[in-house]
Amino acid sequence: MKNYYFILGLTTDAQAFEIKQAYRKLALQFHPDRNPSKEAEAIFKEVNEAYEILGDPRNKFEYDRLLKGVGEPAPHRDPRYRPKPPGSYSPPSKKQEILETMRTYLRHAVFVSRIALLFSTILIADLTLAPEKQHKEVLKTQSSRAYRGTRSMQLELRDGDRISLSPQTADEFKRGSRITVYTSAIFAVPLILENDTTHFKTKIPVSIYGNFIFLPLVLLITSLAGTFYWKGVEFRFNLGVVNFVLMLLSFIFLRIHTF
Repeated sequence: MKNYYFILGLTTDAQAFEIKQAYRKLALQFHPDRNPSKEAEAIFKEVNEAYEILGDPRNKFEYDRLLKGVGEPAPHRDPRYRPKPPGSYSPPSKKQEILETMRTYLRHAVFVSRIALLFSTILIADLTLAPEKQHKEVLKTQSSRAYRGTRSMQLELRDGDRISLSPQTADEFKRGSRITVYTSAIFAVPLILENDTTHFKTKIPVSIYGNFIFLPLVLLITSLAGTFYWKGVEFRFNLGVVNFVLMLLSFIFLRIHTF
C-alpha cells in the first residue's frame, strides 16, 4: 500500500491547505514541461495520484482508515447514513487563510526587502561620500509656523530654495549673506550651511540626514533581515511590508529637505 503522505512529503496529521501546497510545489517541480529528466514523469504521476486521494476529503478519510489498519465499520441501520470524516469538511481558520495568502505573496515581500536594501545602501553611501559645495545668497529670513510652541525660521535663498533653521542659528545668516551649502553627493540633500563671511557652520536639521537619520539606519537593518532571514513565512512577509513603509517614508523625507 502506497504511503501518499510520504510521496507528498507530509505527515499523517497534515491539514487540507498543507496537502494542497505540497502538491502544487511538487507538481511544478516535476511537471514534464518543466523537468525533462526521466524520473520526473513517474514522480509527477505518483504526486497526482496522491493528491487525488488526499485532496478529496472522503477519499482521504477512507485512505486514513486503511492506513491505520481499521476495517470497514458495521453497516448503519439507516441505509441513507453517510459517515462524515472528522474535521474534513471544516473550512480553514482565518489565521490559516492569512498564512496561506502570505505564502502566496511571500516572493513579492522578499523582492520589496531587496529593493529596500539597495535603496538604504544608496542612502548610506550618499551620506558618507564627500559632499558637494553650492554657493548661494540669502534673500530674506522669515518666521515659519510654530509647532507646540517651538518657532523656526526660514532662509529664503535667491535661487528660490528655502531652508528651515532654529531662530538662534538663523541669526547668523542675515539678508544678503553669501553662504555655502554642503549637499550630499548623490541626492543633493542639504547637510551643512556655512556663512562665507564669519565661517559659521551649522547642520541642517530638517532632512533625512538630520532629524530623520534613523530612517535609513532602521531601513538598512530591516531590509537585511527581510532579505537574508529565511525562517518564518509570517515574519518575512511582515518585514516586507515594514520595509515598503520605511522606504516610502525615506523617499518622502528625502524630498522634503526644504520648506
